[in-house]
Amino acid sequence: MSLRIRDISLTNFRSYDRFTIEGLEDLTIFFGPNAIGKTNIIEAIQLLTALTSFRKATSHELVKQGKQEASISAKITDGNRLLDIDLLFMEGKRRYQLNGKGRSIKSLKGLIPSISFSPEDLSLVKGSDSHRRQEVDLIGSQVNANYYQIMRDFEKILKHRNKLLKEEASESLLDSLTDIFDTVGTQLAAYRKALLGRMTPFIVDAYANISNGERLEVIYASSWEEGTGLSEQLSASRAQERARKVTLIGPHRDHIIFKIDDMDAISFASQGQQRSIVLAVKMAEVKLIEEMLDQKPILLLDDVMSELDSARRDAMVKKLLPQTQTFITTANLDYFDEEMIKNARIIDIKKEYLGT
Repeated sequence: MSLRIRDISLTNFRSYDRFTIEGLEDLTIFFGPNAIGKTNIIEAIQLLTALTSFRKATSHELVKQGKQEASISAKITDGNRLLDIDLLFMEGKRRYQLNGKGRSIKSLKGLIPSISFSPEDLSLVKGSDSHRRQEVDLIGSQVNANYYQIMRDFEKILKHRNKLLKEEASESLLDSLTDIFDTVGTQLAAYRKALLGRMTPFIVDAYANISNGERLEVIYASSWEEGTGLSEQLSASRAQERARKVTLIGPHRDHIIFKIDDMDAISFASQGQQRSIVLAVKMAEVKLIEEMLDQKPILLLDDVMSELDSARRDAMVKKLLPQTQTFITTANLDYFDEEMIKNARIIDIKKEYLGT
């Protein structure tokens, strides 16, 4: 049985002095008007599960204004064991604990996987390539500790190499770092391409079911020529990199392309088709985590009901929610049918936590 969150508590986190819920079950809906703090709760849960935030916030930004420290705590269980996981924000740093003992992010990856879906994700198709790469990397870092480590190593090396280019460092110094960049960059691209390849059948199948048989193709396009080493390509582009003072080739410049019936989705997909692709990607992520980790991820749906039409809402409810612990934020309960409302625990943020 998959691990699930039973209790959760926030202290001095974002807009909350204190927020505690106990006895959580399958479906929790956080209800209230916009800008009241619903997304803060989803973000806190994501920080304890995926160990990252879709808002890309710094530790200082997560601590309530006027406070020095903050914490997020949860009790998680699979029915047989009970674990305590804590995230502490102190002196601009994050510290994770499991059962009271300090743990690294790498050691906790995949313990309680989660998938988030927010309105920002709806730009996955027509947004920048970086958004699509980050989507794959977030899943990869949860299902494979090596993927996470290589991703982190690459980010550091890329930052260092760009700094050398800006500082107009010597050729010998740039060459020595380029060798490391080549090794780690090639590894990251291989991991990402393999993971996307494993996800693609799930994405294609889910999209076909949502769109009544339209054919979706998912392509990973490298920023350097196949059969040619990354280092050789970097050497060939050295003059251009010197002029622009930035690394122009590598996995940070790779492309993930969606095509519908051979047409590039960036240029030709309707808004409905874009939303169907995003929903298909999220469904595929659930399948991938189930397959690789043998457990269902926690679902975090932040105000997406208002962004989907009734057909796509129904598809999401039927395909994503069953047997999966889910947390949803909404300003309108009319998006949910009577059966869903009956089976959900509804938390009225304005009434129960703000006393208004």
